[in-house]
Amino acid sequence: MKLGFNMPQLTDCVGQKTIHDFAIRADELGYDSLVVQDHYLYPEAPIQSHPVQQMMFGPDPILQWPQAYEHLYAPLESLAYVAGITKNIRLGTSILVLAYHRPVMLAKRTATIDVLSNGRLDLGLGLGWAKEEFDHMDTPYGNKGSRATDFIRALKAAWLDNPTEYSGEYFNFPKGSTSPNPVQKDIDGNQAVPIMGAFNSEPGRDRLAELCDIWHPAGLPGDMAMTMLEQVNQLAADKFGRGPLTMNLRVFAAPSLPGIGTVGDQLMPSWLGGIDDMMPLIKQCKDAGVHEVTIDTSFTAEINTEEAWLSIPDFFAPLLEEAHR
Repeated sequence: MKLGFNMPQLTDCVGQKTIHDFAIRADELGYDSLVVQDHYLYPEAPIQSHPVQQMMFGPDPILQWPQAYEHLYAPLESLAYVAGITKNIRLGTSILVLAYHRPVMLAKRTATIDVLSNGRLDLGLGLGWAKEEFDHMDTPYGNKGSRATDFIRALKAAWLDNPTEYSGEYFNFPKGSTSPNPVQKDIDGNQAVPIMGAFNSEPGRDRLAELCDIWHPAGLPGDMAMTMLEQVNQLAADKFGRGPLTMNLRVFAAPSLPGIGTVGDQLMPSWLGGIDDMMPLIKQCKDAGVHEVTIDTSFTAEINTEEAWLSIPDFFAPLLEEAHR
């Protein structure tokens, strides 16, 4: 099994040295991936809360976003930097919000990173939830699913050999060149950056089965996630004649790092505590057949110094050893 991280990108203690040293150390230790996420606005008076808060507190949650979002480096620019200072570790997005991008431009930006990293990019995509950001992009909030399906079809078309073109329900571009082409290929054998779909709803399963290479759920137990993946792969084979997809499971961790000790209550469902507490969880994922686990510590309030961030790759090294065994 593979193991990676959401790299330092959020929180105001993260700087160039943090990103640089974390990426270099993770690459040296043999971790499999580093991923980034996608927000660009932190409203002082939000009009809706974070989805996890909605799940925890019901229909009238506190209108507040996790404070970690207040400082966030742009995702693709961060990956381009890390691509240039690492050698082996894969790079990814967990996730890019489709509403904040346009297919041809995203195709060119991601293909460029794929070429410059020698084929190390995975593109995680999701629907998004922040209405303020949708409004700023002049993107309708109510038809996210159908727009996402058309977006991914256009994106895949823009990665094909030139000349290429696309005409769909929401997106189109005229016949022409959209080069460079990605180094990699998708599970259908087409030139493409592998797509990790963070789509969990019933309609989203069709999108996964038809258009994605990897399923990227968050916060689920490994055995439950694998049962759901089997259903997606059955759909991919029966309805679309493709597959199987693999899985990259994102987990939210609150580690007891040196100097931090016991962490407080966490907003996100978490892997809590020390290595001994988390070892059964990594074994459970491995035994269930999960292909990759991505550990996200971005929302642990106690990780609020550069030193804490930089201790993470070595802290989790025993889990890496177990994952690779």
